[in-house]
Amino acid sequence: MAFYKPKISVLPHARYVADVEWLHSQLGYLNEEERETVCKAYSNVFRQAENNEPLEHKKTNAGRFAANTRLRIFIKKRFAVFNKE
Repeated sequence: MAFYKPKISVLPHARYVADVEWLHSQLGYLNEEERETVCKAYSNVFRQAENNEPLEHKKTNAGRFAANTRLRIFIKKRFAVFNKE
């Protein structure tokens, strides 16, 4: 039996369109309050990385990479507590 996670309504404002499904899967692990905080942080990291990239054609990818990396590390650390033996 597969585990079903419903799609969530709160997503980061600054995001890459192709990452929406992945964001749903990651943010679905969090409760509503945490999700809002994480979405704000995600958007801030995305915009900051975009602004720090000097080459116009690399801005979106820089934001995407920085924000997704940060979210992936956060989720991994968040669940590492539950996986300790």
